[in-house]
Amino acid sequence: ENEQYAYFTLTGDFDPDAMSARLGLEPSESWKVGDFNSRTRRPFAFSRWSLESRLTENQALEAHIDDVLSQLAEASAAVSAASAELGGCMQLVGHFGRGYPGLHLTAEVIGKLAALNLSVDCDFYGLGGE
Repeated sequence: ENEQYAYFTLTGDFDPDAMSARLGLEPSESWKVGDFNSRTRRPFAFSRWSLESRLTENQALEAHIDDVLSQLAEASAAVSAASAELGGCMQLVGHFGRGYPGLHLTAEVIGKLAALNLSVDCDFYGLGGE
């Protein structure tokens, strides 16, 4: 099966709680510089604030992007400013076991990403098969 998702993320040296207050949004995941990373057993070298799509991982990437953008819409000015400052990113992740379904970004979506000062990073993984 193919599994895919998207999320908005900010990374740098900042207080995630202050970022939540600044954006008026609660993150799906966050940590601050120095917090313990249980995976690496070392402290995090940077802070992170992320907001994930609310859709299931069997939905199309385009739908995940739309869901994240709709969550960010209410705080667009604050998101745009924070993204310009910290290099905000729309992260796309795909684990493709049944072939790559493709990705189509409409001009409207590209415009929304640009208005929020977001870069796009794609992490796509083939899991065998065709």
